[in-house]
Amino acid sequence: MRYLLELTQKQEYGQIPVANEKGKIKYLIQGNLDNPNHTLYLKTYKQTEIGRLYTDGNGIISSYTIDVVNHSLVKVKRFNNSVSNLFYITRLNYLVTGSIKNGKYRFLSGVKTVATVETDIKKNGVVLTCNIARPEDVPFILLCATLFTQWHTTPLRLPTFPPIGRKYNIKFN
Repeated sequence: MRYLLELTQKQEYGQIPVANEKGKIKYLIQGNLDNPNHTLYLKTYKQTEIGRLYTDGNGIISSYTIDVVNHSLVKVKRFNNSVSNLFYITRLNYLVTGSIKNGKYRFLSGVKTVATVETDIKKNGVVLTCNIARPEDVPFILLCATLFTQWHTTPLRLPTFPPIGRKYNIKFN
């Protein structure tokens, strides 16, 4: 499954639309992480919450929690050392490899790739293309990709509960 997230500073309604491979808006991401008390929300187009990502504020190592409906809590751990910058997603046992800073990385379960994310800079802003192998991983990968992108771009100012009304015209190349 392929999803496209268009991260721009021009989002009129303060949300990031997530389109499927046919260009239809499937999800919306709302919120921001520029403050330890802030949260990212993943919702359906009809505003039903699917999951949320927030900082857990525990310890020196950067750690975030993902809370998806009907699933146990998952943590995103960031391990920094002089050789590499590794990320690990608990409970799912995914290791994130590649270059998050350069915008091309993948989620591994053992040696098997379960998702890839590619970042492109377009004239309107940053566009993430997420290729996700399993439907049950969609909320986790979309929230992680948004988290990783916010670490390396200007923070996006997204109100928590904005109105929806504009039709988005998102096309895949």
